[in-house]
Amino acid sequence: MQTSKVLITAAVAALLQAAVAVAQTPPAQTPPTSATTPPEQGPPTEHPAAGGQAGVSFESLDTDADGRISKTEAAANDHVKKDFGRYDKNANGYIEKEEVSPPVDTTAPKQ
Repeated sequence: MQTSKVLITAAVAALLQAAVAVAQTPPAQTPPTSATTPPEQGPPTEHPAAGGQAGVSFESLDTDADGRISKTEAAANDHVKKDFGRYDKNANGYIEKEEVSPPVDTTAPKQ
């Protein structure tokens, strides 16, 4: 009888360790593919390319550093100037960083 209790206790301890190990393993994540995920459309986020039009950052267009891009500032980039109304989602005459940044996922558990 004593041997049975020892074996059961050892089995339970082993199962608990296995459960803890599985619970700590992060889920596998597959990177998005360009065939299934279209690229985000918005003002480019890289520094200006040699042509001066493609690849500008929000900060490079925000010349007065007020955290938003006015129509005057947007005129420095033909793409942003052309699509200003699409980026200005709240129609206040400015493109705020929040309007062109991806939303922050606050529901994801912190690790």
